[in-house]
Amino acid sequence: MKLYLFLLGVLSITCSLNAQNSEKNTTETEKKIEVPEILTKVNLLDHVEVGAYTLTFAAVESDGRCPKQVTCVWPGEAHIVIEIHDGTDAVQHRISIPALGFHKEILSTDSHKVYLKNIEPYPIKPDEKLEAYKLLLKIESQNL
Repeated sequence: MKLYLFLLGVLSITCSLNAQNSEKNTTETEKKIEVPEILTKVNLLDHVEVGAYTLTFAAVESDGRCPKQVTCVWPGEAHIVIEIHDGTDAVQHRISIPALGFHKEILSTDSHKVYLKNIEPYPIKPDEKLEAYKLLLKIESQNL
C-alpha cells in the first residue's frame, strides 16, 4: 500500500513539473516584441550632439550610386565625410556608403552608440544633380 502511494506521489509530481515546462508556455514567454528603428536625419553641413561629442555631416565627396531608372552591373556607393568633435579635437572620417545602405558603428560613448544607416535622397535619373543630402543615423542609448 505504501509503495502504491509512493508511486502515485512520484507520478503526480512528474506530471506537475511537465505542465510547468510545456512548449506552449515557453514559446509565449520567449516572444520578442519588434521595436521599430528610430532614425535621425542630419542635413548636409548640420550637426547632431551625442553626449560630449558633436557629429557634423561635412561633405559628399562623390555619389556613384546607380540611379533607379538605369540598369547597372554594380549598385555603386556614395563617399561622404563626417567630422566628430569631442570638445577639443575634431577628427574627419571618410566613409563609403553602399547603395543599399548598411549598419556601421561610427561613434561609441559610455552612454550612446551611433550607427550610420544610409544617405538620402537616392538618385532616380542618370544626370540628376542631387543637393539636399541627408544622413540617416541610428542613435542607441546604452543606459537600458
